[in-house]
Amino acid sequence: MRTKMMVVILTILLGGLILTNSYADDLSRSKSEPASMMHKLGRGVVNIFTGWIEIPKNIAIEWKKSDPFSGFFIGFFKGLAWTWGRTLCGVYDVITFPLPIPEHYAPLMEPEFILPDIWGADFPHYDEPL
Repeated sequence: MRTKMMVVILTILLGGLILTNSYADDLSRSKSEPASMMHKLGRGVVNIFTGWIEIPKNIAIEWKKSDPFSGFFIGFFKGLAWTWGRTLCGVYDVITFPLPIPEHYAPLMEPEFILPDIWGADFPHYDEPL
């Protein structure tokens, strides 16, 4: 009797988890106006706080393309430029999140996040992925 009750409880919990996960996926793919606004706000906040990651990322990319010495310096200055760009785009997204500019709340930079593979997107960036 106790084993049957445990199986029923576990089945209900597993079913609830599956339904909740499915509902969350539907919400994240929603194209509604409020969802797009909140995505733009979130993108802006993430890019403000993670823009500095462009420096080590670009150092790694340039390091792979050339030798460590020149890869470090070229990657550092490239990363510094991308850091400013990503951070300023984040500030712009936070300030203008209620407005559908650019059209349909599109990102100003591609990829829209510094490490898109972490947030579930592909990794099309600069010259080659890390």
